[in-house]
Amino acid sequence: MKLIFFAALFVAAFVQAQDAYLSYKISDSLYRAKEYKASAHATMAGIRADREKDTPLRYQYAAGAFARAGLADSAFIALQKLTASKRISPFFARSLAANKDLSVLQSDSRWKPLMEKITQKAAENYTIEEIIYGHKEGLALSMLHVHPLGKPNARAIIRVVAGSWYSSFSSAESYMMSSYDYLQSGFRVFHVMVGSNPRFNIAEQVADVRRAVRYIRYNAARFGVDPEKIGIEGGSAGGHLSLTVAFTEEKLQENAPDPVDRESSKVKAVAVLYPPTDFLNWGGKGMNMVNLRPLLEMNKVWGAFDFRSLNENNMTYAPVTDTALRNKMAMDISPVYWVSPNDPPVFFMHGDADPTVPIQQSLSLRDKLMEVGIRHRFIVKPGGKHNYNDMMPEWAEAVAWFEEHLK
Repeated sequence: MKLIFFAALFVAAFVQAQDAYLSYKISDSLYRAKEYKASAHATMAGIRADREKDTPLRYQYAAGAFARAGLADSAFIALQKLTASKRISPFFARSLAANKDLSVLQSDSRWKPLMEKITQKAAENYTIEEIIYGHKEGLALSMLHVHPLGKPNARAIIRVVAGSWYSSFSSAESYMMSSYDYLQSGFRVFHVMVGSNPRFNIAEQVADVRRAVRYIRYNAARFGVDPEKIGIEGGSAGGHLSLTVAFTEEKLQENAPDPVDRESSKVKAVAVLYPPTDFLNWGGKGMNMVNLRPLLEMNKVWGAFDFRSLNENNMTYAPVTDTALRNKMAMDISPVYWVSPNDPPVFFMHGDADPTVPIQQSLSLRDKLMEVGIRHRFIVKPGGKHNYNDMMPEWAEAVAWFEEHLK
């Protein structure tokens, strides 16, 4: 009965809409209901309706659902599509091998040779270079430079890797496939990792992103980048850091010992998803997020707001507990307070069902951008939650946004 209900729901919705992303949402619901066969068929229907035919993650989801349903032949047919994919990355190939849904296929004689083909194809798709862009407290700050697939256009996109203000190498790698459209259009993409929560707070992370921009600008000739054609993007905390670097005042260090630090950290265009923008008014006026330690701890982001001051006498850090000072520091890292007429254009999206970052954060940003006359495009995604996939296909417009504004 449950299968019939969900199958009927899928058929009715799909016939009316013929929409790939609706099919994918229905597939997710069916999967959660453990209706694996119906989920796999819904994903395949979405792929057929999708304008983008090279959709490796969708084939992976379909294969996993088929495998769960005991339909090994169908699972291998879906996986075979990956051997011709131009999008799959080495990270994707490794994660595919560790996918729990597909574990039942690993004893099949077809598994090993197929995975070898997928791994070889993934290695051919991308040219990836890890770069050390700075050091702090004896630690290296790194980013992944991904070379363009199409004809280089001398433009660079910085992607800030910082979900919940936390960076990791695996996260940077996992962003690779979502860079495909930029790479195909000739952009160089730099996946920038920062010193992470809980060890480093937001102010320190902003400094890291600034350093990354300066490093790319200083080495522009080496990278084949026009130093005046650098854009920045990110989702959630990564979007927040992107906006903060784009909007907050920059103090040039003309006499810095390191020539990289003498460069500007300004960017020319921004694109972000569901970004925090105002920590003093979180979801509504007067809701001060910065001093709600229990809530921040519950969401595992207290370290990002753990502001500290250095006692140079004994070289120890002491937490900043003064409410007024914490509020000032919160304002310093809330981009909505720093918008000015000279800021770069902004493309941003937010779902109206986001349970993590209130849409009010983007609405406040929109109002401020309108007030000062900054060019922007704001899209509200009906039913969208705090999820990259929920933002498609509209988020694909970010490529055109950067093509237009990085001239």
